[in-house]
Amino acid sequence: MFLKMTIKGEPVAAQRPRVTRKGTYTPRKYAKYKKEIEKQYRKEFNNEQLFDRGEPLKAELHFYRSIQKSISKKEHERRAIHEVKPAMKSDLDNYIKSVFDGLKCAWFDDGQIVEINAAKDYDDCPRVEVTIEKINS
Repeated sequence: MFLKMTIKGEPVAAQRPRVTRKGTYTPRKYAKYKKEIEKQYRKEFNNEQLFDRGEPLKAELHFYRSIQKSISKKEHERRAIHEVKPAMKSDLDNYIKSVFDGLKCAWFDDGQIVEINAAKDYDDCPRVEVTIEKINS
């Protein structure tokens, strides 16, 4: 059993809840991103929980961020062929957390994930490619 999906659009990093005088809230952009991932998952996998409680899982995630418009053609090409990596904000762990939060209905608990392989690159088509599979013990 495995999950394989492509989340189209610019990856969004997980953000901490904000506290104001009026109360606590989750930043809108992050909340919307999580909701869109969950909606896509439920549509593609017929609202089914793919992984049972206690099953150890392995996750592979590849985040593709947009290439900035304000760079030279030469630099754009270097980023398009993945020669230059986005070694800047947002942190890879925050991207991972946002995807796991959006996919919470795929498993009993994201604590089941015992192995992660993740990377981020630039690309003309921003997206996240996700593969999650059960580890055969």
